[in-house]
Amino acid sequence: MGVKLFLIRHGQTEGNVRGQYQGSLDVDMTEEGILQAKSAKQYLSKVNFSNIYSSPMKRAINTANIIAQDTGHEVRIMNDLRELDFGKWEGLKFDEINAIYKKDYQGWLDDPYNHPPSGGESFTELIARADKEIKKIVEENPDGSSVAIVSHGAVILALIVNWLNIPSSRWRSLIQRQAAINIVVLDNGFPYISSINYTGHLKPLYDDSEDKVIEIYSKIKHKP
Repeated sequence: MGVKLFLIRHGQTEGNVRGQYQGSLDVDMTEEGILQAKSAKQYLSKVNFSNIYSSPMKRAINTANIIAQDTGHEVRIMNDLRELDFGKWEGLKFDEINAIYKKDYQGWLDDPYNHPPSGGESFTELIARADKEIKKIVEENPDGSSVAIVSHGAVILALIVNWLNIPSSRWRSLIQRQAAINIVVLDNGFPYISSINYTGHLKPLYDDSEDKVIEIYSKIKHKP
């Protein structure tokens, strides 16, 4: 059957609330983010994880530590699960980046593989390092096992885009909310994806408040 990966985005941070790119900025979660992580733990409470992994960044480690509580597992840090390096854009909001680095930003929105953030990391580089870590994780866990992997929006998105061979022009079509859960079984390298951006554990009723990022990108992105 392969290894089942529960790819979990970290809980909310202040940068998420303000609409800033955080990247390599090592920030922690808000109180709401902590509650989101606890909700993810509750939703996954019946899963018998063989291991729990995390990015080395505080917002991911603390999310993973909450999920690991009472499981007997220590969180294993994987350096190459860290967030995309957004270079000069880190700490800036979407519209600020578009105003200061417009050519680079529009190029990145069109094709992040060949147009990295100003002074930052391309999707090609991100996928290479993240995919390497995922392969390590799969190799060290037995067939049929389940693992939790806490990482970041761009990392999870890049992995899914790569697994599904989504064209570079459509990478922004996937959304990753805070504390979203994605479920993928990798069987001999083939991905079976049963859940993408699941957030039903966070609120009892549908709430589109976090979909504001779609409106922001729609306004900023040049139309073809």
